[in-house]
Amino acid sequence: MTSAVEQLDRVAPASKALGDQLGDSDWLATLRAEAASLAERLPLPDSHRERPWKYLDVSGLNLEPYRPGLGATSRGTAAALRARYRVPADGAVLLQQNSETIVAESLPDQVTVTDFAHAGEAAQALVRQHLANIVNADRSKFTALHYAYLRGGVLVHVQANAEVAAPVRIVRSYEESNQLAAPHTLIVTGANSRVTIVEDYRSSDGDILVLPVVEVVPGPGSEIRYITLHRWGANTRVFSEQRLLTDRDSAFIGLNVVTGGKVVKGHLTSSLEGRGSSSELLGVCLGADSEHIDFFTLQDHIAADTRSDLLYKAALSDHSRAVYYGLTRVGLGAHNADANQENRNLLLSKTAKADSDPVLEILTNDVIRVSHGATAGPVDEEQLYYLQTRGIRHEDAEALLVRAFLGAVLARVPSEELRDELAAIVDAKLEQS
Repeated sequence: MTSAVEQLDRVAPASKALGDQLGDSDWLATLRAEAASLAERLPLPDSHRERPWKYLDVSGLNLEPYRPGLGATSRGTAAALRARYRVPADGAVLLQQNSETIVAESLPDQVTVTDFAHAGEAAQALVRQHLANIVNADRSKFTALHYAYLRGGVLVHVQANAEVAAPVRIVRSYEESNQLAAPHTLIVTGANSRVTIVEDYRSSDGDILVLPVVEVVPGPGSEIRYITLHRWGANTRVFSEQRLLTDRDSAFIGLNVVTGGKVVKGHLTSSLEGRGSSSELLGVCLGADSEHIDFFTLQDHIAADTRSDLLYKAALSDHSRAVYYGLTRVGLGAHNADANQENRNLLLSKTAKADSDPVLEILTNDVIRVSHGATAGPVDEEQLYYLQTRGIRHEDAEALLVRAFLGAVLARVPSEELRDELAAIVDAKLEQS
């Protein structure tokens, strides 16, 4: 077996070869080289020393089988590809197969959606300004590997004062086994704009490793709704980083919907640096088989008059497991902060497991509210019995209660069309389980 040291020694040459293949600009080549050097020095996360990794031991992860930077294996017209991936016809869209863009359609004068490789001069300037400045390469070994093997980065740029009606859709499909994918999403919005972005991740049942990074930079007074669909194959491992850095009076609503994947681990940070800004983090997780779903969140109140809310719910069957560790931090200057943090777990089998650890760190007493809560347990027997007395079979009654439990999160999505779409994805997972 290849040793961990031998695996790390191969990062730099593989990273350089990928950059040469993609024709990196000088600054991107420098970023890639620095990240590769970091990846060679940084150890894998330590579950004994790093609290966010307490419930997941990755020390034995073997990087040797994974090949970075794979491209598309099939082509087609934009209409045919939209139909294949069941993407609605309206709105801006970008489709990627493996790590290569095969469709990119923007909305002139409102939204630019482009991969980094094909970005125009203005878009390239935005990428250079923000890339790796929100989520740094030294955040972990996985983020260092991400920047070393970056391919298929996508910029979503919304013009100031734009009201984008239809959701912007990014579909990323990974179909080749034994690949390492490093997708990057950079969202930058102008002042007083409004946009909804749906990022849809899919993969085959092959052995695949994905290291996504999402950087969110809202302009003052803007609102971003960002929905991530984790529809991974049975043998995909995902280690992701997402960070929001707010401006004055900006608002962010982020929803993660997890319906597949061997391991889905996400680290989400909301840095509320803009006065009057807000962050809303939502999650719907359905676990089956031996799936491991694991989220660490940080709601970091830095400026005054900031607000954060978090609601993550998981329904778990078979031997699946959900882990939630969340920290709400209220800094010395975060006067009038209003923060809430909730994690609820529904155990649908005796072998399913949920670990929940919401934490508060409050450095000022000048707050409106700072609260947290967590629960884990089976379906309510009285509610189940009530439905069965009305002639509903046990399995159907349980499914109804699960839908209602998770529906409380989906109900917070403003768009009725999107709510229906997400509910259909949840229903499909429940039927499979």
